[in-house]
Amino acid sequence: MKNAVKWSSLALAVAAGNGLLASQAMAEGEGFVEGASATLYNRTVYFNRDFRDNVGQSKREETATSFLLNFESGYTQGPIGFGADVMAQEGIKLDSGRGRSGTGLLPVDSNGRAEAEYMEIRGAIKMAILDDTVLRYGYHMPENPVAAYYDARLLPNHYQGYSITNSSINGLFVEAGRLTDRGATADSSETDGIHGDDKDLTYAGGTYTFTDNFSATLYGADSEDQYKRVFAGYDWTVPLSEGTSLNTNFAYYDTSDDDSTDGTEFDNQAFSIAVTLNTGYHGFGLAYQQMSGDGRYEYDDGEIFIANSVQYADFNAVEEKSYQARYDYDFAGLGIPGLSFMTRYIAGTDINTNAAEHAAAGVNRDSRWERDTELRYIVPAGFFEGVDIRWRNATVRQDAALDGGDVDENRLIVGYTWTLL
Repeated sequence: MKNAVKWSSLALAVAAGNGLLASQAMAEGEGFVEGASATLYNRTVYFNRDFRDNVGQSKREETATSFLLNFESGYTQGPIGFGADVMAQEGIKLDSGRGRSGTGLLPVDSNGRAEAEYMEIRGAIKMAILDDTVLRYGYHMPENPVAAYYDARLLPNHYQGYSITNSSINGLFVEAGRLTDRGATADSSETDGIHGDDKDLTYAGGTYTFTDNFSATLYGADSEDQYKRVFAGYDWTVPLSEGTSLNTNFAYYDTSDDDSTDGTEFDNQAFSIAVTLNTGYHGFGLAYQQMSGDGRYEYDDGEIFIANSVQYADFNAVEEKSYQARYDYDFAGLGIPGLSFMTRYIAGTDINTNAAEHAAAGVNRDSRWERDTELRYIVPAGFFEGVDIRWRNATVRQDAALDGGDVDENRLIVGYTWTLL
């Protein structure tokens, strides 16, 4: 299989990567300097969102570039090793305007104008114990289903807090943490608490890889005085023949808010199942997603590992049911390695926009659809090897009662990473 399709919720074991790499560095006896790595990543984004007939702001259109420097030390040698990480990032305006700002690429001042630049530097200290346990304090960029950073604009956001990871059992990665502050997605500010209310988020869970083709994930989170959340999911790939496989992914969230101090209560159950047939250079996918309960699925940044969370919409409204068809193609099959194409169509139905009480009279049911197309080229060789160019297009049509209305969106993203150490 040349180009296995992966849905947004499939990489459930990604969070294990950082802990495993840290453990390997300890096991190999690398030192603080000898085991260090450093990269510099540049991303330039052109973002255009046309709100069609919106009577307010009709369009958001900006261009910006960014630099992200990431330094990760090794660990001092011995049964307990110490290390430190530093992240520095800067966003720079290239083009904007008072009537076109608000894309999420750049901070906006009180006059509605995008600021010229923003930057921040964050650090963390870490400790590895007996090769397989890592403690960390400082900035975090978690990638699990209940706590995940957001990276869909110019620069990723981050959290402050402390965590512990362990990989002592073969195939099992577990982690727990407490996040105390949250960095913004388009400026250098931080909120005091995850929601700006001095409240923390605690999470725990892990992924067990039973075989190379099957893994299961279970996580829980408690956002203080906000909600409690549980996630369960699995990813299963069945080889059918040489170059052909069938992948199934299941994801389920259960979120409740009955202990909130604001006097409101809600519950939401969200699940999705995605099936993908990968054959040769082609991928054919179908997905179904459903929301139950008296509220929508609420989240802060990237913690929405369900199949129909796509470029613009998440299809996470009250009682919404959504269906997706997707096609992927790897142009290596035509002798153009590095070039890939994706298109998908998602339809959402049965949306309850008449508030959470589900009154028998006057219940409204709305619908929407989104069509996404992506063309991507990663230069495979030569002077520009590694340059990543992506064009992403989204067309959204939805009933007036839904947030945002009709949208046409285009994004052009160019990225490149320099390895410094």
